[in-house]
Amino acid sequence: MSYPRRLAARIVGQGIRLFARAITAVRADWQGVEPIPRQRIYFGNHTSNGDMPMIWSVLPPALRRQVRPVAAADYWLKTKLRAFVGPEVFNCVLIDRRPEVDDKPMDKMLQALDEGSSLIIFPEGNRNMTDDPLLPFKSGLYNLGFERPEVELVPTWIANLNSIMPKGEVIPLPLICTVTFGAPIRVQSGETKDEFLARAMNALVALQPEERT
Repeated sequence: MSYPRRLAARIVGQGIRLFARAITAVRADWQGVEPIPRQRIYFGNHTSNGDMPMIWSVLPPALRRQVRPVAAADYWLKTKLRAFVGPEVFNCVLIDRRPEVDDKPMDKMLQALDEGSSLIIFPEGNRNMTDDPLLPFKSGLYNLGFERPEVELVPTWIANLNSIMPKGEVIPLPLICTVTFGAPIRVQSGETKDEFLARAMNALVALQPEERT
């Protein structure tokens, strides 16, 4: 990337962080894990297109520089602006979800880990539009944890983001968005995929704040 594009990416990234804090007052809550430079996979719940930017924006600079969100290529390459923000501001690992394309997403994520990056992923695969806390997890989180057991898997719950701008509203509601990071987990010896995914879902749901009136 040329220097002007790197400078533009830094400026846009700073703007995204300031916008996120101005609109949502987003804050991080580190529970059972510290914000230290360590290779991790942050796995979160998914209810909004703003989930990934919220996690990214609350990470300390040293962590944010090393993290790469895993995201859909069809969304981030749809317009020229997104095609700049996704690959160059967020440094996304872009996955082509079209069934006719054999994009090998696991190979891309493992390569990013082998290059020293951390990842942000959403194991549900799609946005959760139901009343259930989570959709069933896809197998990717298990496969990553099995293939790279030295990497910490950190449950990351994003709260209130879907309530700040409810459907049909044009003015954000004055709610604080919290991103809660929980204690890391790993795939245990002899643990099956289904057993691990159930444990990972429970670890994530356990971070959900109690509702307040």
